[in-house]
Amino acid sequence: MFPSVEPNQVPGHIAKHLDPTEGVVIYTRFHWAQLLQPVALIVVGVFVTIGVDVSQPANTGNAHSVAWVLWGLWVLWVVATIWDLRKAMALRTAGARTQLLATVIVAAICYGIAWLVQNKRFGVGGMLLVVLLAVICWALVQIGEWADRVFVLTTKRIVVIEGIIATTVRSMPVARLTDMAYRRTALGRALGYGLFDIESAGQDQALKIMNYVPRPEHTNLQISHLLFGSAKASPKNIVIGGQVNPGTGNVSLTGQMDG
Repeated sequence: MFPSVEPNQVPGHIAKHLDPTEGVVIYTRFHWAQLLQPVALIVVGVFVTIGVDVSQPANTGNAHSVAWVLWGLWVLWVVATIWDLRKAMALRTAGARTQLLATVIVAAICYGIAWLVQNKRFGVGGMLLVVLLAVICWALVQIGEWADRVFVLTTKRIVVIEGIIATTVRSMPVARLTDMAYRRTALGRALGYGLFDIESAGQDQALKIMNYVPRPEHTNLQISHLLFGSAKASPKNIVIGGQVNPGTGNVSLTGQMDG
């Protein structure tokens, strides 16, 4: 049997979303490697922004062109990260409409900034700073969401609790789990996290892809044990009685067992 977490050791912000009858097997934040990309975007953004700003007075030369090319590549990286184009292809119609509306809003903001720069009401340095601050704010939101996103495995369910202001609790009963696989990239093997792809009975699934799950081998074994582990034998209530015949020395016993 794998050990479970004592009920008094489960934090209150997790326990309030669980049924008192289900025991907690694992509770943990998702792996810190999830923060590598937001932090990298901030660090690289600071350097390319400084590079463009420093080369701006010259306005010509190879250094100026290289700085703008690097800044453009960084912007493409930011866009690809935020929108995650691979997942956007699989969005449902409602999600696609939301993405389209957000794209129009972002395009309008970028057009407004470009108009201000062109009319010299807003300097190039100011434009670069606005873009950098926007990326920093987005990265800080990602860090905050990671800090308030928890993976929980109980004796009955797989639960993901997330949300800074509005809390979302997504769960899947272990008994309904029909298929599960986990994958680890080279970086995941080095840092100790993996991606779980789980399937359940029914079309609507609250949980499907869970990336950056720490200690994936241990988690996989825990889930497998809950699915395929032998049931613990329930104790039986046995009552034995009898009598002894003094004349013959015979002993008669009677018994009764519940269950």
